[in-house]
Amino acid sequence: MKPILERTRIAAVLTAAAVVLGGCFDVTQDATVRDDGQASIVVELALAAELAAIVGNPALSKQFGQEGAPNFLSDCGKPWPADKPLPAGVRSIESVRAKRGDMETCTLIIEVPDPVAAVASAREMQPPAGQKLPRQEFSLVRLDGRPGYRLRTTLTPPDLPIPPGADQNIGRALLDAMFANRYMTLSLSARSIENANGELSPDKSRVTWRYPIAAIFDPARDKPLSIEADILYK
Repeated sequence: MKPILERTRIAAVLTAAAVVLGGCFDVTQDATVRDDGQASIVVELALAAELAAIVGNPALSKQFGQEGAPNFLSDCGKPWPADKPLPAGVRSIESVRAKRGDMETCTLIIEVPDPVAAVASAREMQPPAGQKLPRQEFSLVRLDGRPGYRLRTTLTPPDLPIPPGADQNIGRALLDAMFANRYMTLSLSARSIENANGELSPDKSRVTWRYPIAAIFDPARDKPLSIEADILYK
């Protein structure tokens, strides 16, 4: 009887989550590498009002081992703290909070004079090993003998429990329902893009990766999501 009750509880929780969080957020990032090798990055995170309220709950940060971490949504629109140095390789970070339809948005505008140093700094700021929020594998290195960068990223899902047996199918179906038609979209523009595994524009100056949010968060997926490109800026 207990396993049946447990499966019922899991299904009920997942169903409630699907109702509350359905169509809950989008992530869009657009980076432009200029002819001098410097970059501008615009990141927009859009959250449904229900999810925005959940993100602001201190209990959520505690659950993911991030107790005391800044609340990015409530901090959105505020200037960068004067007593906090910017990450290495970054000249400025601005944020703008707004609304799009029934969603709350936070847009970051980041000026990056040294993309390689900025990516190395971002790697250092990741959660330590063993956290429920996994470390992501990403790198940006200079190309040998050519003015450009090589980008390599592997997206790892959060360390969430996988329901047993038939509940795994229920969980996947509800995950798909929660994030139906919601995507993480990454775009990159430069003088020329080579060896990319995303969708290239006809003139090969822009590449776009578009992944369903459900696929990114699915702990049962057996194939990593990757982003690869050689970026030539001259």
